[in-house]
Amino acid sequence: MATLLQELQAIRAKAITSLEDKQQELLIKALQQLENKVVETALNLPNRNGILFDTRLAIEIRPKLQQAIEELYLTKVQTFINDYDKIAANIVATYGKLPIPAEFKQITEIDLQVIQQLKKISFSQFQNLGNEFVNTLANEVYQSTLTGRPVVEMVQTLRSKINGIYQQSDNKKAQELVDYIANNPNGAEVNTAVSELQTIYGRDRLGDNLNRYATQIVQDSLMGFDGQFAKFRADQLGLTSYVYYGSIIRDSRDFCIENANKIFTEDEIRQKWADETWQGKAQGDPFVVRGGYNCRHHFQPVNPDWGIVNEDGTFEYTLE
Repeated sequence: MATLLQELQAIRAKAITSLEDKQQELLIKALQQLENKVVETALNLPNRNGILFDTRLAIEIRPKLQQAIEELYLTKVQTFINDYDKIAANIVATYGKLPIPAEFKQITEIDLQVIQQLKKISFSQFQNLGNEFVNTLANEVYQSTLTGRPVVEMVQTLRSKINGIYQQSDNKKAQELVDYIANNPNGAEVNTAVSELQTIYGRDRLGDNLNRYATQIVQDSLMGFDGQFAKFRADQLGLTSYVYYGSIIRDSRDFCIENANKIFTEDEIRQKWADETWQGKAQGDPFVVRGGYNCRHHFQPVNPDWGIVNEDGTFEYTLE
């Protein structure tokens, strides 16, 4: 039977996963719209026999690309950031079920200030990425014009720079696979669809594209916000011990497997991050990066007096 602490941990993890699934689905659709808009904008440039020729107009396309990214990508991202309020509210609600002072069982003015600042930091990651790809796309249009590259090849590159393997296609079957992935980003058959795009249609899942990096930021930013706000709340309460928890799956890192459900003081956590290395370890604060990219583990603040520490270092919550 699950203890209260385990139930609260599960609620916190489920809230993050649910929000991430929703945001990933919306992001894919937004980037599809962006891809079509960028291609439409580029195709409006004059060409002779399928080759762009006016370098002045190619330079002037940059503001239009900036506008497209702001309207179709960053506007959607802002709705993601607004949803971070739900994460903060969930953390406060779960804390409220623990034996802590009553004044910490609701959102405070200081909480609101911290939440707003963390949201700004998260948005800036998406914004910086968007600005980088404005330059990437604008440079591609200009260089294609300067060198006389065929428009059809330029368009293919623009699509690839935005969505990589998930780019739009004139091939009906390939487009069906792309649409399936967009509408079922977490479906059981996604890996099969991706594999088919790679092996049959020669698409490279890797490479520098906006989809790849924005998707990564969605997960990292959500988990980073959750970790930082939970740590801030723990500091307010004077809690200095944490249980490292989360689901163990087939490709979980050795670090996560070894330390799952164990309790550590903050000093012990920081010492481990300073002394140990493991595959996939990320640079940064352990309460933000945890096990590394795409890690789904959390640090749950606890008071050791709320339970017992087993010989293997795992923590059992015992309070009723």
